[in-house]
Amino acid sequence: MFLRALSFLALAVPSAAQNFDFVIDQTQSGSSVYADLETDLLGSVIGEYDAATNPGGTRTANGIFGGSGNEVVPLSTTIDNLATFSGAPSGAFSMSLDPGTLSMSLSGTDVDILAGSSGTASVSVTLLFSTFRTYNPDSLYVGGIPVTIPLGNINVTGATAVQTGASMGGTLVPGAGANDYDFAAVVPVLMTLTADFNGVAIPIPPIDLSMPVTGLVTLTSSGATASAGFAFNNQTATNDPFPGFQLTNVPVSLPTILPPGFLANLLLTATVAAIDTDIQIDLNLVADGTPGSGGNCNVVFCDTDLNNLGDVTLSTCDCSGGSISLDLSTPFTNQFTYPLVGLGTTAVSPTGVSELCLAGSTIGRYSNDAGAISTSGTYSIDLLNAASAPGGGVPTIGGALCNGNTWRFQYWHRDGMNPSRFSKGISGLIN
Repeated sequence: MFLRALSFLALAVPSAAQNFDFVIDQTQSGSSVYADLETDLLGSVIGEYDAATNPGGTRTANGIFGGSGNEVVPLSTTIDNLATFSGAPSGAFSMSLDPGTLSMSLSGTDVDILAGSSGTASVSVTLLFSTFRTYNPDSLYVGGIPVTIPLGNINVTGATAVQTGASMGGTLVPGAGANDYDFAAVVPVLMTLTADFNGVAIPIPPIDLSMPVTGLVTLTSSGATASAGFAFNNQTATNDPFPGFQLTNVPVSLPTILPPGFLANLLLTATVAAIDTDIQIDLNLVADGTPGSGGNCNVVFCDTDLNNLGDVTLSTCDCSGGSISLDLSTPFTNQFTYPLVGLGTTAVSPTGVSELCLAGSTIGRYSNDAGAISTSGTYSIDLLNAASAPGGGVPTIGGALCNGNTWRFQYWHRDGMNPSRFSKGISGLIN
């Protein structure tokens, strides 16, 4: 955790809860991610030789001297994905603290872990086998010696952590100064990664995490300052994770050893024996806070693509009134439209025109509230009384909209005979 030395004025301890909206100071904050995923396979390889269809293919034979046939060679395989990267995170979070009851809570945590930088994950495969030979090319593979083959790198271009529900167990402890408080809580977040493998985009499912957070908050004359350390450590080992699943005749090119310089073309058959994971995530955040409502509302987060035409606004982020209007104002008129909701922050362009900025997590569609944009270019629905999610729910995603999440919204609409488009996007912490 980063600790920040700050001068401040002596303040009277407030008698009721106060809310602060914090913006992360990127120059003083840091993040680190370590993730190791090992997949253990048990099976065998055999040369791709076939007397009828591939007589010139590689043959395999067990033992030092080998034989004349094409024999099955038992082996175990470990595929290792190792990622270590760091960044200077940006983002925001909100805190409600009550020194009178020594309690606190966090909401709206939204952290860009890399904030423009990138990380790399290496991918390799390790083979362990008994001694065998190959023919065409001819090579001896001495058993009992693991052979590790690098397959390439996964380039991690984006990583975010977004709070998905109310924090738990928030406590305050008076600190060294009259206006200092140590705090601790557990925050549920959804972590999303954007990556490619050797230049090809790969899908990575979002990960639900419960991250303990500890820190120091200092009340000042104008608001508050905070240093917060989010940490997640998890090691798991799962045996036979996919019962009944088997890889069959998967092509594998194995570099020759004695002599080196060639490739033996084999077919792999195997089952997944175990998956071991080791994940460590540390976010060390320094932030300045201003008095607020406990969260941000109507924050534009998707407006960099000039083709995202149309402004979206929330009438409020406070659920106590029983109604929240999500309004669209756009130059497109008389077009079929409905809004989208989600927690994701990844931008994609599924129609080739404008960006959908909610990817990376499940997207909810208010399809039962669809209609035509007015002749003046406006459209609106009541989120808390929507036909797509009665009772203030969230379509497709499920759960309640008024649960302290930072929800993100965009409108999708048609554009005549042209590809459909998306509006700009806004976010709001809804309670």
